Amino acid sequence: MRILAGTILLACASISQAQVDQTVAEKLCLAAAEDSAFGVLVDDLIERDQLALSRGEELLSLECGQGQTVLSRMVLSRQAENLEYAVIDMGLNLSSSQVELNGKTWLLSDAMKALAAAADSETQEFVESYLSDLADEEFNPNLMLSLK
Repeated sequence: MRILAGTILLACASISQAQVDQTVAEKLCLAAAEDSAFGVLVDDLIERDQLALSRGEELLSLECGQGQTVLSRMVLSRQAENLEYAVIDMGLNLSSSQVELNGKTWLLSDAMKALAAAADSETQEFVESYLSDLADEEFNPNLMLSLK
């Protein structure tokens, strides 16, 4: 039964990846590193029925070339508002949402920590502060909802 469930989940992830065409993926990669651009673009794509993903993990895992993903672009360029949109507005959970990074599947918080560990001190401080904020119920209202 577990094998069947795993196979179905992998198939769903593959289908979701296939739903994002190359042009849309390129736009998402660019928006990830621009101030406040990611949420605006995702909302616009959803509204125009060009993006039908129900889970943010796939968006953050999209490959952007040169070993980068949407998530790595957000983290390495320290885009707080883009990360807020991805985590809060898209309903992700730092301790259970999974993303692809460097060919591995990571918990979202662990992926962010790994990116920070390989980056400069400003990025390390950004991630540490950001993970602390996202774990705060007042900052991240999804935490209050998930506890009920």
